[in-house]
Amino acid sequence: MNHFERAYLLLGLPVLVVLAFVYYKLKIYQVKNSLSLANQNIQINIFQKIFIYFPLLKFFILGFLLLALAGPGQKSELLPDEKTGIDIMIALDVSGSMTESSDFLPSNRLEVSKNLIIEFIQQRVNDRFGLVVFAGAAYLQAPLTGDTESLKEIISDTGKHSVSEQGTAIGDAIILATYRLKKSKARSRIILLLTDGASNAGKLDPKTAAETAKEFDVKIYSIGIGRDLVDGADTDFGSLQEISSITGGKFYRALDSKQLESTLKDIDKLEKDRISAPPKIIVETKYLYFFLFAFVLFLVDIILRTYYLKYYI
Repeated sequence: MNHFERAYLLLGLPVLVVLAFVYYKLKIYQVKNSLSLANQNIQINIFQKIFIYFPLLKFFILGFLLLALAGPGQKSELLPDEKTGIDIMIALDVSGSMTESSDFLPSNRLEVSKNLIIEFIQQRVNDRFGLVVFAGAAYLQAPLTGDTESLKEIISDTGKHSVSEQGTAIGDAIILATYRLKKSKARSRIILLLTDGASNAGKLDPKTAAETAKEFDVKIYSIGIGRDLVDGADTDFGSLQEISSITGGKFYRALDSKQLESTLKDIDKLEKDRISAPPKIIVETKYLYFFLFAFVLFLVDIILRTYYLKYYI
């Protein structure tokens, strides 16, 4: 139990304890003394000695009744229905340039991105997330889920080995993420796209994929990562800006780890669920148990009055 509807009634419990103690001092000792004087030559058995304390039973009955009237229960909070949250598909570039860069030392672009994405997920307890990884092709690593612990493990295990095809298939990643979002009933649906290169592989170009995302009311927040080129790789951040603009999202440049962290914090602020319902409070009442205890003790009291009246005060 962690909830009382009328917790102020519990203040009566200390009062009952004090009254019981006073009653014991003033009355019970008198009973013991009177029994001792009246039965000097009579052997008092153990049950008679124990029975001397039964007048205190009334205080236990009152105590359980007081607990029942205080409205005890187990209070639980249920998170809002998933329809009121935001569904986010993360499209993460795992191509060679993400791991072979030197501008995010002592780590690399991919590892820094993974760590910051995990932090981003931890801050959004009402949302669902999924993961698409891409290089020369795009693959679904995790469907939309509220199980953030499992998702964080999947993200941690993601690397260059996750996609064998070489290249950067941004269009395929967008269309795959859009496909996973199109049936979502969430209030807001977004794709968080992180890449450091130009689209040079895949079956679909990024602009066409972005137009498709727009049809399903999916916004794309794209982040162009890094400042240097790896092995002559091309960058096309203008294209990222265009696809974000098409869908009503936003484009960011992240030249280092601090800028990437700041970017994710900015997206976190922009895509807060401002109209989500508050957690639903459920209280499972327990007062009947205390009424039952009081009733049982009351029956015991009646039985004792009936059969042992001459000892009862």
